[in-house]
Amino acid sequence: VEAQQLLAESYQQRGQYDDARAKYLQILEKHPNQPGIHYQLGRMILIKPLTPETAAEAKKEFEAELKVNPGSPAADFMLGDLAWESQNWPEAIRHFSLATKDDAGFSEAYLGLGVSLNGAGKYAQAIAPLERYVKEVPDDPAGHYQLAISYACTGRKQDAQRQIALQQEATRKEQQQGQGAQNPGTPH
Repeated sequence: VEAQQLLAESYQQRGQYDDARAKYLQILEKHPNQPGIHYQLGRMILIKPLTPETAAEAKKEFEAELKVNPGSPAADFMLGDLAWESQNWPEAIRHFSLATKDDAGFSEAYLGLGVSLNGAGKYAQAIAPLERYVKEVPDDPAGHYQLAISYACTGRKQDAQRQIALQQEATRKEQQQGQGAQNPGTPH
């Protein structure tokens, strides 16, 4: 099974999605409870433009993954992301929370949780996951921006201003790195 899965993943990495899908489905025929297969199928569905149909199809695969692989932080994260896309805050919060519980080192899940809590107007609850995220990923402007929103909406104006300054600094660094990639011979 592992060899077949590696073959499917190599097809996927080369952009041969039809071949990868066929191989994953072949694995599921013989081993319907193989962890990771439904997750990969869901990820490939999301390569297509996100529509209500592709979202529903991907959601079905991620839910199937959780049936064969309960506690999969990756599947819960993707379900949280799909719920966030449709602004279904309770579902997004639930799945991102599960992802953080199943993998405490999954920093992106903390950002997703904080953003979803902000979206739901639960600013005070968003602070802890966002503080953890910016501590783990200090160079991401999005984390500082979201934390500034949480702070501002809970009356912590000075903390919000500090986060805006950190967001601006992270954005400046990001832009400089982008320019360096475009002009590798240019001194910084």
